Amino acid sequence: MIGKQVLTGASARRERSRREMRSTVLEAAAQIVEQDGIDALTIRAVAQAVGYSPGALYEYFDDKEAILKALYFGGADGLGAHCERAIQALPPGSTALDGFAAIGHAYRAYALSHPDLYRLVFGGLKTPPQSPPKECEEEDGDSDGFGTLSNVVREGISAGTLVDIDPDVIACTAWAAVHGFVSLELSGHITGGPGPAVPPSSPEAGRDIRDQLFYALLRMVLFGYVTPGHQSLSASV
Repeated sequence: MIGKQVLTGASARRERSRREMRSTVLEAAAQIVEQDGIDALTIRAVAQAVGYSPGALYEYFDDKEAILKALYFGGADGLGAHCERAIQALPPGSTALDGFAAIGHAYRAYALSHPDLYRLVFGGLKTPPQSPPKECEEEDGDSDGFGTLSNVVREGISAGTLVDIDPDVIACTAWAAVHGFVSLELSGHITGGPGPAVPPSSPEAGRDIRDQLFYALLRMVLFGYVTPGHQSLSASV
């Protein structure tokens, strides 16, 4: 990769060891969250789980917030990898619009599968996660999923299916729409009932209606960015 430092010898071994230790820490942190909940995740608890002193753990993560952000965004089980796998699972011949929708569904699915971590990362941290942790970028590329979305948007612009404006503008506004829906859904304001915060007739009916609402949201966003000659395609997403 252009501009990426190539490590050799002792430096490469140290970097590999550092990454392996970061992975070990994150695995321990994920297990703590899964078994005991977010409140049980502390630097001391993680350090004890990996056999380190709390002070030694700061060599790999600045604080608890850094661990939480890395858990949500990075690694093979992070948000970015989840979005990337959604793109890879698309059949041959899929368009940028298909990719656009796939990332939206992947983002929502990941948030619904990790609701407590999602709420904390985006609502409870002292510093909002404006970007994934630096280490996640180095290890996993565009690990927040935003880079994957931007790439799909660029493909759509090149193919003439999306309007030719700044790809990051399209990606950011699309993310804002999806994120807003998911946040309202998790907070109980979008329930699938007949109105905001109104209970649905049943949990199954509520989920079905929320799915339909989310599909409609994606179509609405896509319709705003699809070029006139391809607007009929957005209705099929």
